[in-house]
Amino acid sequence: MSYGIYVGRDLTADGLAYLAGYGDEPSSHWLELVARQAHPAGATITVGVTPQAKMPGRLSDIPQVAETFRHLRVSYSHYRGVPAPLTNGGLNEHGVAVRDIWSTSRAELIAMTPADQTGPNYSDLARLVLERARSARAGVALIGALIAQHGYSTYGGNSHLIADAEEAWVVIEFAGGRGLWAAERLGARPIRVSRPGWSGAIPEGAGAEFL
Repeated sequence: MSYGIYVGRDLTADGLAYLAGYGDEPSSHWLELVARQAHPAGATITVGVTPQAKMPGRLSDIPQVAETFRHLRVSYSHYRGVPAPLTNGGLNEHGVAVRDIWSTSRAELIAMTPADQTGPNYSDLARLVLERARSARAGVALIGALIAQHGYSTYGGNSHLIADAEEAWVVIEFAGGRGLWAAERLGARPIRVSRPGWSGAIPEGAGAEFL
């Protein structure tokens, strides 16, 4: 289980936004500085979960981008059925921070999840945001596009808190195998504590504050 804390820049003495978090996985953790990297045309990365996962699935390969950003992340060594190393998040060279936070979906959605699910898992999504996003909003759009294109491998529901200097977003990724997700914008003033990850009720006809 994990949690995340966001404090908007209008509420801090130094005018900076803060994103913090904690994960209590019973495995080794280490701080990792990853350099900016160029990748050849046609390169792929492996994402997803194995049949040994709590909610089983299949690993799959998705396209790599031409260049990935320099970033700092916390990596760890084990979660059942999820290939190591894993990450719960970090901070990249463009000032985008991300934190993975457990968020259970409804029982009906969990029951709908196919046993051969494919697509990025929670750790893959956090890492891909660090490697590819230039803003918090871009991180939200990236998660949505990855789920739409490649699916999503869940362990029962999850969320990510993504922040930059201007704003933050809470992204909820639902179990069920239907590509369902939602995101709520947090501006410069909110304080948000997620354990589990949550968002407010999404109003009918929601616009810029919700995606």
